[in-house]
Amino acid sequence: MKKVAAPAPVLRVPPTQEAVLDAAVASFLARGYGGTSIDLVARDAGVARRTIYNQFKSKEALFDAAVRQVWRDFPVLEITQDTAALSNPEHGLTLVGQAVADFWAPPEAVALLRMVIAEGAIFPDLAPRFMAAGKEPAMKALVTYLETCARRGILTFSDAVRVAKQFLGLINEPLLWLRVVGAEARAPSPAERKRVVQEAVSVFLSAYARRPK
Repeated sequence: MKKVAAPAPVLRVPPTQEAVLDAAVASFLARGYGGTSIDLVARDAGVARRTIYNQFKSKEALFDAAVRQVWRDFPVLEITQDTAALSNPEHGLTLVGQAVADFWAPPEAVALLRMVIAEGAIFPDLAPRFMAAGKEPAMKALVTYLETCARRGILTFSDAVRVAKQFLGLINEPLLWLRVVGAEARAPSPAERKRVVQEAVSVFLSAYARRPK
């Protein structure tokens, strides 16, 4: 019997574009936004300059795509649409919180955020574009999730955006911001991240979980 070959995996982006985006991320981290150019990224990726301009019309567009590349595996959208997560906010928020803690654990993620903050005074639109391409879609998914839980009567609050920021603050304050400002160089261990997430979920639900009458 003739063996049937397995189907080829579906690629999210063409291989050449993947190489360009990986090179762009590395360049922004190593050289900063101001020090990165299309020519340098093309050289690092091993492609022609025209190849990049065929895909991205400017360095700004390349930066936006590079940020989306960094955020592409952040699973908040899948988590917040999951049936089990929508039925049980403790389960859903634990998954979201763990995803947040794990996303910021690698030094590269912190370095990118630090670069955006450092060069924001020179390039005023850098931070808004970083937010629009990365964090805002994730925040929107979390806010929609919380609003859905509120409509189902399992959470109660007056402002979903505010409480979403509070939840993220419970995680990012102990795990992220000291690293961003350089006061803490060590990345938190998996056990530490898990403990912080558990505590954040507990504090959040103690404030906003609807209690049975």
